[in-house]
Amino acid sequence: MWRLAFSSDSTRVATAGNDGSARVVNSSLHLRILGPLRLSRDGVELDPGPRQQAYLLALLLARGGRPTSASELIELIWDDGAPASATNVLQKYVGALRRVFEPTVLPREAGSYLHRHGNGYRLTTTRGMLDLITFREHIETARTRPDANTAVDHYTAALGLWHGPAGHGLTYGSAAMPLFTALNGEFLDACQAAAELAISLRQPHRVLPALRLASSMAPLHEPVQASLVATLAAAGQRAEALAVFCAIRTRLAEDLGIEPGHALRAAHQRVLRQTAVPVP
Repeated sequence: MWRLAFSSDSTRVATAGNDGSARVVNSSLHLRILGPLRLSRDGVELDPGPRQQAYLLALLLARGGRPTSASELIELIWDDGAPASATNVLQKYVGALRRVFEPTVLPREAGSYLHRHGNGYRLTTTRGMLDLITFREHIETARTRPDANTAVDHYTAALGLWHGPAGHGLTYGSAAMPLFTALNGEFLDACQAAAELAISLRQPHRVLPALRLASSMAPLHEPVQASLVATLAAAGQRAEALAVFCAIRTRLAEDLGIEPGHALRAAHQRVLRQTAVPVP
């Protein structure tokens, strides 16, 4: 699978100290939530801390830089089982994460990235620091770029940032599930749009790695499975396309008791009608 490599060059970020004075820091921090939670500085992997502290970081990353109130964070972390000390514990985790980001940050200092915002917190990132923001930037460019070849370049760059379900490996409760499900939905939607464009350009191979990942993430998602069938066929991989269709038809019957819908049936019929001519 192809990946988009982050530059290790530092970005200069202007921030304000506790005394209101401006200071400049060098940012080489990279944060990843499109797959397993990962963070690194200068190419060195960092430990996000204990389970709930790491979970807090994942929630802040999944919010994509939008502010989140303390009460919402508490609900997302503990569901309905928040302890009486939840606010204090949350503040402790925030302070610890600030020191993970910047080991020289003093106690009670906000640092460069994790700031108070009203009664909550907001993660401030620089360009290329958070994979979710980079993904969305590429997708927006792909959707608005009139040149189809440039658009598919941005789609493949965006999709290459994904390495599994958002926050893969985390254990999250019912309150947080919609947040991560929505992120995965953005990936699935982008895969379908990219597949349609890549097929029209006779470049289906460019999106197959992402579609295979999407298929594994959403084995009962008929539009994604239909896109994979169509893209495999367009790439000259007719046998695999038929195997994928047979597998999803079996899953739908056994798990849901239904037959394939229109999109899947149409993709299957196109495979059956086509002459298997591989795309160069």
